[in-house]
Amino acid sequence: KFVNMTNGVTPRRWIHCANRPLSDIFTKHLSSQKWLTDMTIMKQLIAKKDDSALQGEWMAAKRAAKEKLAAYVKEHMGIELDC
Repeated sequence: KFVNMTNGVTPRRWIHCANRPLSDIFTKHLSSQKWLTDMTIMKQLIAKKDDSALQGEWMAAKRAAKEKLAAYVKEHMGIELDC
């Protein structure tokens, strides 16, 4: 019998590999990469929810990811997406 259990390490590692700009923001604002193995460290970001610098970096990372996806879709499928 197969039982799938996770403590969230896989999603955090996925973010680190698939979205390096977001991973870099987490690392910068949490002062280490320990968030990759310890989910509780992510709670420290709650205290920074009103930090305009963090919000700006987060929005820039989201925008860059959307633009990267749109470029990929256009190149491989010939479809233009609005970002």
